[in-house]
Amino acid sequence: MTEAASPIPPLVVEFDVQSTPPVAFATWVDQAALWWPRGHTIGGHPSAIVFEPQRGGRIFERGRDGVEHRWGEVLEWEPPVRLRFLWHLFFPASEATEVEVTFSATDDGTRVRLVQTGWEALGQDGPARREKTIDGWSSVTAAFRAAVATDNTAGGTMTTDPISGGAGTPENPWRLKTPPQSSEYTMHLDTRDGAEVIVCTVGKTVLLYSARCLDDLHAMLKAHGDWMELGSADEQKPAKDSTVEAWGRSPDNPIGGWYGLKKGLRGRFGMYVPPLMEHLGRAEVEHNPRGNRMRAI
Repeated sequence: MTEAASPIPPLVVEFDVQSTPPVAFATWVDQAALWWPRGHTIGGHPSAIVFEPQRGGRIFERGRDGVEHRWGEVLEWEPPVRLRFLWHLFFPASEATEVEVTFSATDDGTRVRLVQTGWEALGQDGPARREKTIDGWSSVTAAFRAAVATDNTAGGTMTTDPISGGAGTPENPWRLKTPPQSSEYTMHLDTRDGAEVIVCTVGKTVLLYSARCLDDLHAMLKAHGDWMELGSADEQKPAKDSTVEAWGRSPDNPIGGWYGLKKGLRGRFGMYVPPLMEHLGRAEVEHNPRGNRMRAI
């Protein structure tokens, strides 16, 4: 007699946020396009991420070209405390697993608990798929926590002296501080000559960086697997070897050169881009007076 396959343990992610369940739930389902890591989308630059608010509702991303990519299907919709859905981002619907996210009030805010099950349906691929998914939810939930903290800061209720905020639009740009926490600046997304760019405003100075640097930098840091020194430098000065700044202008990076786009102001990549990566939940950044480093999460 053939023995049944051993059950694969659920993947459980649990953490606390300083917000109410209604705010946390709404941030997850209504504002995902503002915080969901781009490296965990199909098109890379979605104009919308939609959770249709009913049983049987679609979960999908919509690209800037209007093309939609299906991620899953809502099974249960119980705002503001519970959401259960089929999930197959990056995979065919026939390989969907099941995810339940709950939002429970605590004395200090909300406990968010995500449980993903159904790995056995994937057969021999189940255990490996589960392990790979751990890193994915780590990036997604880190970005979610940052987004909830930003909402709280905007409301002035639970967070003081923030190091980041905003939504990355021209009307509500990301408000950031340099790694040593010594200077403030803003960034927002825009389109120039048909390409998506990051507009960085430091006082009266405006710098431009290719928006793809966020995904490329994250991939490089993941492959590096450890901390990397930032090594900020102006365009006119050489960058220290083996630093984020050096990579951001290297002929060996994915675009073959500068991610900075404004001649004469193409440097300082290692100063201004890492705090945005931190805000988006894609990296850890040190905040010492000098010699700071970053690493991917």
